[in-house]
Formats: sequence, C-alpha cells, structure tokens
Amino acid sequence: MASLPKADSFRNVAPYYDELMRKVPYDMWASYYLLLLATQDAHPRTALDVGCGTGTVAELLLNEGIATSGIDLSPGMIELARQKAHDKGLQIPYTVADASDFSLGETFDAAYSMFDSLNNILEPERLGSAFKCIANHIPAGGSFIFDLNMAYAFEEQLFDQSDMKPRSKLRYVWNGEWDPATRLITVFMKFWWQGEAFEEVHVQRAYEIDEVAELLRAAGFGELRAYHAYTLDPPRKKSDRVHFSAIKQ
Repeated sequence: MASLPKADSFRNVAPYYDELMRKVPYDMWASYYLLLLATQDAHPRTALDVGCGTGTVAELLLNEGIATSGIDLSPGMIELARQKAHDKGLQIPYTVADASDFSLGETFDAAYSMFDSLNNILEPERLGSAFKCIANHIPAGGSFIFDLNMAYAFEEQLFDQSDMKPRSKLRYVWNGEWDPATRLITVFMKFWWQGEAFEEVHVQRAYEIDEVAELLRAAGFGELRAYHAYTLDPPRKKSDRVHFSAIKQ
C-alpha cells in the first residue's frame, strides 16, 4: 500500500501506519510471495522491495533467507523502516526513491511490490518507467512479482472503510470517489489518534491486465502470469486484486 504518486501521500499517517495495518496477515502475504517464487522456480538470495512502507515484509523475507533492500517515496515511512530495523538489529538498507525514476547502483536477484503500491502511479507512462527501472536492477532470469487493485475494487467501493470503535487506537473514515472515465479513484481519509485529527488524500489508478502485460513486455519482461489474489487461479471478472509474476528476459 505505501508509495508513489507524491510525497504528501503517507506523510501524516506514516507514524501510525503499523497500527493501521495491524490486522493485515503479513505472514500470509510473505508465504504467498514464496509460493509464487516457487512457480517460477526462482530462488533469490537478494530482493528489492518497491514501495516497502515500514519494512514489515522485508523483515519477514530476511527471516526466510532473502536479504532485502527497500525503496519508498515517503520519507516518513522510510524513517520508520530504518528505526524498526535498527531496533531489531537487522541489516536492511532503505532508500527514499520514486519507483518510476530510481537508480541504486546495484542489482538484486529479484524484485517485488506489495499492497497495491504500484496503483499509486497514475500514468501508464510512469508505470512503464517503473517497470524499466526495476528491470535495470535485476539480471536476466530475475523474478518480479507484484499486485494491483483492479477496477472492480473501486467500482464496488471497497475503499469505503471505517473503524470508529471507541477501543481502537487509530480511528478512521475513508470515502472513495471513483471516476471510470479517468480510471482514477480519489480516497479522502480522516483519522483520529488520541483525540488528534488529521487527513490524507490518496489517488490510485486501475490498470487493465492486458495494459500491464504490454508495459511489462516493453520493459523486457516475459513469462508473464496473472493470478486471482492469493491463489494460483486465473483472474476473474470480479477479481478485486490481481498478482502478477514476470521474469526478466
């Protein structure tokens, strides 16, 4: 979920992001990533996390023997990721960087992006640029796995969420405005933390599967596969999230 359109996104909420994501089954996400690697017969020892947020997935994969580095556009998220790694004695390099225009001066066996981070790139040209940047950071035969929210998620108002329970540390109300003409959803977010209120506005773009595949091929990826979220089944008309896997050619 954390990343990319502009630095303002994930700025105010960054200090509370881990509380917001407290119920997310990170272990399941990491296990599913390992399953998708197995379908590729990929065995990376190093990986790049694109849109790493506060680094929770990177930490889990490090425990699985994959030395991970992370990039994210949000300085606040990177600051928290670094602090968490420092507190746990973990060696995980984190860098503030725009996924559509970055160069780290090193390569990794694999790259991945989770929690619909790449939906935050609002222009197809910039998404294609992100794919090319990622391709530049993995060798031929390297794995790239990521997920995207589909238009169905926005059409069904899955971004309209709230948690106003008195016992919740972080309370929030989200309302999404979907524009099918532009394929953009604007999510207006209100949060309350210990009586303090703050807001954020996030924007995501819904991409078509064929559109994503074309951009991947143009960036030098092949062996493209798309899956209904958290399965090895093909996408459905009502898939709200799709996972993609590709191999650098």
